[in-house]
Amino acid sequence: MDPYAEPGTEPFRRTLDQLTASGRLTTVTFHPSYGYEDFVEGFRPVKDEPDRGGLVLDLVDGVFKQVCQRAAVDPGHPHLVIVDELNRGNLPKIFGELITLLEKDKRGHKVLLPLSQEQFSVPENLYLVGTMNTADRSIRMLDAAVRRRFAFLEQLPDSGPLQGCHVEQLHLADLLDGLNQRVRTHLDREKQIGQAFLLPNGAPVDSVSGLAAIVRDEILPLLQEYAFDDYSLLASFLGEALVDLEAHTMKELSDEGLVKALYTEFQVKDGAAE
Repeated sequence: MDPYAEPGTEPFRRTLDQLTASGRLTTVTFHPSYGYEDFVEGFRPVKDEPDRGGLVLDLVDGVFKQVCQRAAVDPGHPHLVIVDELNRGNLPKIFGELITLLEKDKRGHKVLLPLSQEQFSVPENLYLVGTMNTADRSIRMLDAAVRRRFAFLEQLPDSGPLQGCHVEQLHLADLLDGLNQRVRTHLDREKQIGQAFLLPNGAPVDSVSGLAAIVRDEILPLLQEYAFDDYSLLASFLGEALVDLEAHTMKELSDEGLVKALYTEFQVKDGAAE
């Protein structure tokens, strides 16, 4: 394994696969239907057995409980649970007793699980990391008791990986920074555009056709959703060279014309032309 491999590279993916196969890395995704029985324990339908007849429900350990059991018998190594889309789940319902056990000073402390009647604890070598996109649902909507049990690290858009990268004359870093400055001005900081849009397969987009496709098929639909079909607001993001205010549509531009319009809007008009 390469613990310092760059994200998006083959060594990075290989390291994740090895950690997952070893049982030391577990990744789940929360959603509105995800519940306590999925994460901790609950009754689940199991394969019918002829001698039992009908629908059979058994008490089954959830994902987090299984990881805790593995970590408890492997104290010499850290075990990590990554929860993607943390804020899309009903966290008080999903966590249950974990609201208490996730506190730093409660690691190793035992509580009685109501269904299995087992004494349960969270080992000190288990770490829980949650990720969320605040543009989808504000962090302010998280339960206060849950928030107190996590440290928060904000990851804002970063144009650094795009510095010095051009498509024709257009500097990608200027495009991202200029667009996000407008999004912050007219909306809020949580709806900014991430640099990953302009980094397909981990590398900066380097062709006119590639950039035009990203703008048309990925960035533009997101901005249209933000604008709620308010094309004057959409024009404040992208400029009237791309938005037809009278027809309430995007102007029909060739790939080359679209990139040239972006260059004019975000470098010439913003005074960033080189």
